[in-house]
Amino acid sequence: MKAKLTFAGVLAIVLAGAEWAAGQTYVTPSSEVTTATASGSYLGGYGYGGYHASTAEEGYLSGLGYLTRSQGEANYFHSLAAINGQEAYSRYLQNRERATETYFRMQQINRAAREAQRPQPLSYERYVALARQQAPEQLRDGEYDRLVGRLNWPALLMSDEFAAERTALDEAYAARTPADAGAASAFHNNVYKLTQTLEAKLRNKVMLVGSAEYVASKNFIQSLQYESQQPLVVRAVAAK
Repeated sequence: MKAKLTFAGVLAIVLAGAEWAAGQTYVTPSSEVTTATASGSYLGGYGYGGYHASTAEEGYLSGLGYLTRSQGEANYFHSLAAINGQEAYSRYLQNRERATETYFRMQQINRAAREAQRPQPLSYERYVALARQQAPEQLRDGEYDRLVGRLNWPALLMSDEFAAERTALDEAYAARTPADAGAASAFHNNVYKLTQTLEAKLRNKVMLVGSAEYVASKNFIQSLQYESQQPLVVRAVAAK
């Protein structure tokens, strides 16, 4: 574990260095010592050690100056690091803020786009108009003789496989009275059940007959259901 270098420790080292420097001999140029070497060269001048403090006080003050300067430099770099850290944190917050603003702006754009593509609710009048357009038509006079209660069937529904339902419906319409109308009437319920069976049988022939013939028969069955809900209106035959 590394020991911490405290101010007291540094001061002790500086003082020890100052005492050592004071004990050194200061060599002047007049007392230059020439030392012979193996190669015949010599060293002269002020000695190998270079410059030393002349007194203990000078060494102490020099060391104290170096220590003060190092502390100042350390404080300066710590301050720069703190400033850089604050600047980095400020930019981080700005980036977070921009990212949040972008996220909510994109959410708003997406909501607006979905609202623009969402179908608008229809008004009551529009619902009524669509219901009238999609509702099946009543049987035409050529399909249903209301005076005698006779049905005129399409050719496809005259085949034997539809005979049971066709006969039951002929009898129901022939015996119909002005009271036999409305969705809650027994007449309508009977017609609805019979026409549902007719439609199921007709679907089995969709690939075996022509499209026009199939559509005509299906429309006739739907008109039978719709006719059973409407009031019975008999047009009198004008006398000649």
